[in-house]
Amino acid sequence: MSRKRFQRTGFALTIFAFGLLACSPRVAIHGNMVDIDTLAAIEPGESDKGRVLALLGSPSTESQFGQETWMYIARRTEQTAFFAEDVVDQRVIYIAFDENGVVDSIGRLNKEDGKRIEYVGRETQTAGQKITFLQQLFGNIGRFNQDGAFSQ
Repeated sequence: MSRKRFQRTGFALTIFAFGLLACSPRVAIHGNMVDIDTLAAIEPGESDKGRVLALLGSPSTESQFGQETWMYIARRTEQTAFFAEDVVDQRVIYIAFDENGVVDSIGRLNKEDGKRIEYVGRETQTAGQKITFLQQLFGNIGRFNQDGAFSQ
């Protein structure tokens, strides 16, 4: 095999290898992925807020209404090249407390438990005029005085 052909083959294999690496998914974990063994150390009726805070850290969010509940939210996503990010796994661990700050119940919600929200594509009409780009561009001509200050 000639030296030139060997170099071309090596170059082609290098390009092919970089192409394969570019197509591998990029994995990202957002939030607090709660360890199941650590969660097992929290016992309803016995553990309090201080113990939960020491074991799991600060919650992602807290309930605003009704029974006080801490939620630990985690999401694992994958993105390949320039394609949209895909949610692979989503977990919500919730810990409800009674009025004394003792753990009342612990639960888990998965991606399937959530509801997909569809966004409304309508526009809210506002008062005023719809002007074109040119009207906006030339609309201020003559509205400035000699000093460069805006005149009314």
